[in-house]
Amino acid sequence: MDDELTIDDRQRQVNDFLHDTELSRLLSERDRDYYDHKQWSDAQLAELKKRRQAPIVVNRIKPKVEGLIGLYMLRNTDPKVYPRTQKHEDSAHAVTDALRFVSDNQDFESTKRDVANDFFVEGYGGAIVEVKQGQRDIEIFIHRIPWDRIYFDPHSRELDFDDARYFGMMIWMGADQIVEMFPDVDLNEISEPKYEDETFEDRPRWMDRARNRYRLAYHFRIHEGVWKMSIFCGDYDVVEEIESPFLDDEGNPTCPIELVSANVDRDNQRYGEVRAYIDLQDEMNHRRSKALHLLSQRQTAARSGAIKNIPALKRELAKPDGHIEYQGEKGDFEILGTGDMAKGQFELYQDGKSELDAVGMNAQLAGERQQGDLSGRAIEKLQSAGTMELNRQYGLLNNWEKRIYKQVWARIKQFWTEEKWIRVTDDQDSLRWVGLNHQVTMQEFLKSKIEDEALPLQVRQEAFQALQTLLQAQAPELNQVIEIKNPVPEMEMDIVVDQSFDTINVQQEQFRMIAEFAQSSKDIDVIELIELSDLRNKEDLIDKIERRRQQAAQAAGNTQQLQAQEMQVNMAKTAAETQDKQQSAFQKQIENNLLLTQPERVSSVAV
Repeated sequence: MDDELTIDDRQRQVNDFLHDTELSRLLSERDRDYYDHKQWSDAQLAELKKRRQAPIVVNRIKPKVEGLIGLYMLRNTDPKVYPRTQKHEDSAHAVTDALRFVSDNQDFESTKRDVANDFFVEGYGGAIVEVKQGQRDIEIFIHRIPWDRIYFDPHSRELDFDDARYFGMMIWMGADQIVEMFPDVDLNEISEPKYEDETFEDRPRWMDRARNRYRLAYHFRIHEGVWKMSIFCGDYDVVEEIESPFLDDEGNPTCPIELVSANVDRDNQRYGEVRAYIDLQDEMNHRRSKALHLLSQRQTAARSGAIKNIPALKRELAKPDGHIEYQGEKGDFEILGTGDMAKGQFELYQDGKSELDAVGMNAQLAGERQQGDLSGRAIEKLQSAGTMELNRQYGLLNNWEKRIYKQVWARIKQFWTEEKWIRVTDDQDSLRWVGLNHQVTMQEFLKSKIEDEALPLQVRQEAFQALQTLLQAQAPELNQVIEIKNPVPEMEMDIVVDQSFDTINVQQEQFRMIAEFAQSSKDIDVIELIELSDLRNKEDLIDKIERRRQQAAQAAGNTQQLQAQEMQVNMAKTAAETQDKQQSAFQKQIENNLLLTQPERVSSVAV
């Protein structure tokens, strides 16, 4: 296929998305308006103004969506890596630390929150995992794609878009940005695009040459079984189609975009949770406005000719101290009561409000949140009962997070091929550094042997002697690389996402449980409880406890040896003292015998 036909093919894919998703996108835009407090159409506002009826909005959708997002963010998640082969078992912790480093560095928590907002309101959202050359090395980025910049294969039916044949995002750029990033581009060759749509607009127009703003399509598609990438504007290729420069963890070209959808109907239209709230929200607004209108207006009846100026009459009735004059006798004019109608509208408003509050997030959960600091276990039970119908949606978001971490790992394998040290800031005592692709020299290897207290003393002494010999000889072997520690391109890992509810409260409960255990029982080792807990970095905590126990055992052994030596000294001293006493007693006995038998010889006996 020549370049022109390739561009036409890609433009057709964008047009297919715009045509086939037009209705669902219009409804999604309306759902976003309802979330943003825009809940009356222009025609409705004009009619209400004509009636002098207040366009009241009681927005229950936004707090409900914020509550759903809040519950999602309470489900604290952490990536954890497991090796596929025993060969890389020791490197799994390093990869886990690398994923967490990228997540923290990119503030992935904020990205998750914004994607969840698109997910619940418009019905789908996502992010792209890219790389950029930094000052020192290549940095990995997780960028959220705004909902109104996403396009995809409209024939895809899966909620995770696994069956989509193409993805893309629209990027608005100024002429100066395009020239800076793509020096070979000739802006004069860019013609008007072959498709128009308001969703992707820069507000208010597709391309404004006076403002020098252009909309670029960042396009990924599968062609002949291989993912391709291109960037085009209208019928002009800014970047000609090539194999995707992003590789998966097996080294194959892949699409770096990961999307997630909340719902797909039988017509293949995607929608969010807000869609189910619209009718109930309309009922609330209309009935509240109608009830207020009925309470502030009065119906009247009069004999023909009794009232000269009916508009003036209505104005007086609207005043709390209004005065009415009419011609005729009593009974020629009367005010009709509408309190029953206002009461009925208000009761139906209350019913609609209760119905909306009961949808999506359990009302009991919303009330319990106001009662103070609940335990993690209590919150988990409330979430299970109050959001049971939303567990599928939370599972979809959790799966999306896992796919994002897989993309991050793929970028790490592809681009972090040189030695790289990352700082881990979640250590409980101090900062910790983890090396990837670390080249271990003979000197470092021997030093690590010497400092490893877990090794037998003889092995450490042999390493010390070998290091001293090489240092004295100034042997070049000291700087020789003997192994690569944590070789990223070679490692094969599986990624899971650990999930816990309200991490702070849960950790507090677990800490309290461990503390009570330490005081009351010794049947179960404290390390076993830590292994069963959801504490982050529990492996490091276990290592510290084991090292402390080894040091304590070693100190106890030294103490026992000193005590044994001291006991031997004391026994020898006691034996010597006993012998001296026995000798003195024997000498005294001899003196007494001589004194009794031979008194004249006592003075000559040596004491």
